Amino acid sequence: MTIGPILRSMNHNRIRFALIVVEIAITLAIVTNCLNMILDERRGMQRLSGFDDDNLLYVVGESFGSEWKDQSFVENTVHADLRALQVTPGIRNAAATYFFPWQGGGSSGSWQVDGFAGKFQAQLYATTPELFDTLGTKIILGRNFVPSDTPPDPNTSTKVIIISEALAKKLWGDANPLGKVIKSGDGTRARTVIGVIGDFYNPYAWSIGELVLFTPGRAWDTTGTSYLVRVQPGAMKAAVAALEPRLLKVNPNRAFRTFTITETKRNYFNNSRIAVGGMSALIAVLIFITALGIVGVTAMTVTERTKQIGTRRALGATRGDILRYFLTENWIATTAGLILGVAGTYALNILLLSQVSDVKMPWQLVAAGMVLLWINGLLSTIPPAMRATAVPPSIATRSV
Repeated sequence: MTIGPILRSMNHNRIRFALIVVEIAITLAIVTNCLNMILDERRGMQRLSGFDDDNLLYVVGESFGSEWKDQSFVENTVHADLRALQVTPGIRNAAATYFFPWQGGGSSGSWQVDGFAGKFQAQLYATTPELFDTLGTKIILGRNFVPSDTPPDPNTSTKVIIISEALAKKLWGDANPLGKVIKSGDGTRARTVIGVIGDFYNPYAWSIGELVLFTPGRAWDTTGTSYLVRVQPGAMKAAVAALEPRLLKVNPNRAFRTFTITETKRNYFNNSRIAVGGMSALIAVLIFITALGIVGVTAMTVTERTKQIGTRRALGATRGDILRYFLTENWIATTAGLILGVAGTYALNILLLSQVSDVKMPWQLVAAGMVLLWINGLLSTIPPAMRATAVPPSIATRSV
């Protein structure tokens, strides 16, 4: 089959085919960028924290009563709370800490070290030594906190820290981080690294989800307390029911709120699930509309050329020839739209990179989008094209 007659026919209806070309180009640009963002969102939703998320819960106690104004009373109560929690059936361990996994934020600061250019941001949390077993993460280098690491005077700054492996690699590469000193951003406080934990991820507004420093500070004040609790597998419901009475037995002048980390994580990803659902629906709608456009244009073309098709059939063209004609016509229009769409895809990706996303467009995804739209165009052309193959040769002899 020669292409010349097809091109001349398309040129005769160039506005119609130009609209299809533009529609396909726009569809490719939007579909591939939506898919790119969907895949990125899914990667984030599947990311592991390195913690025993399914068996963790966070307990916040809000205190009332005059005794809570005494700092020493608060400290003694916290240690009594921890002892009560650790002997509660179904609870494996508990720590007093301000670290609340998967809340989408937390505490952070600016830091500096000798030999590292500029300052860096990292998360910072005070905690008791039980935290790492509570989280289910391991100290892979150095040691855990001990009671003597916490200064007797609450107004005295701590002198040691435990950091994540990711932060150690960022600052010192493969060198041993133990004994290294990290200073506050203003240089007034210096802390020595005594330990490194392995897997750690906690989402944050800035790209510091893997970077963290833990200090053996007092994770409580006169307004209340907060505990991270790890339960035995399958014991979550029983542990939640038991822990509040245990804590109230230590001191009744407070109210508690409990958050499971599983639910906290699910809530954190609510926006991601909505975004994935919305973009998936947009992709389906765009592909469907594009298919309808191709069906409509091809059907209109078949209707306008009914007598021409009959003449070709009378001159010996087979049904296969007619089908190939319309499929080739569609392939040309689709290919032109996809070539234009590739440029639009990368242009839109550059715009998104500067505004809302940080994921570059992989060429494999563009190639997959092109194949998808080629198949979509082919399948959309077949129904009206099959109707064209059914035009009998005798139609050529009929008067209009």
